[in-house]
Amino acid sequence: MFDVPIGEELVVSTYKPEPDPKTLALEWSTNDGNPSPSKKYKLDLTLRKATNLDGTFAPAWIGYGNAFAAQEEVDQAMLGYRTAACLFPGCHLPTLYIGMEYMRNHSFKLAEQTLAHIPSSLSEMWEPTVVNLAHAYRKLKIYHEAISCYERALTLLNRSLSTYAGLAYTYHLQDNFSAAITYYHKALWLKPDDQFCTEMLSLALVDEGRHGIDPKIEFE
Repeated sequence: MFDVPIGEELVVSTYKPEPDPKTLALEWSTNDGNPSPSKKYKLDLTLRKATNLDGTFAPAWIGYGNAFAAQEEVDQAMLGYRTAACLFPGCHLPTLYIGMEYMRNHSFKLAEQTLAHIPSSLSEMWEPTVVNLAHAYRKLKIYHEAISCYERALTLLNRSLSTYAGLAYTYHLQDNFSAAITYYHKALWLKPDDQFCTEMLSLALVDEGRHGIDPKIEFE
């Protein structure tokens, strides 16, 4: 029998190869979580290393943007997203993240201007971008455009809770209670325990009942 010396055994069992920076950057490009300060420092070094190794690697720049967006460092986040957009002009993610960053900072007009630059022919992967454009229009009170975008998003993915909920809420804001109730029901069919849609459906039913009462009647 061949005996491995204890020292060598220890080296073999404890050795771990250093993770590939580009692999870690690719993982973080789809992660919008909030890292701890220590993890953020290591992540920052990793992303900088990844972008230095290959400055044309778009996922690293998206990951760079996500990391800083999680820390609410807007300028650095935008730098990452815009660099990714230049490197990968056909990708929907930079456009989506730039628009979401504007929305997070209540710059709804800039979000609308950014998210509106989407192709006429879309695949399912563009659905989140179209939904966020609809949200931006709704917040700007351009309801007809919001409804149009929500309906377009449903042609890309017809089982989206956020789209049905957004469409219902937009109709509700227009006092179209019947349509609102219909779409709240569709959203709840996808997720019966959704708190927002459950509460808003109850309000829409009450609003519809009041709307049908003679407005000349005064309530005490």
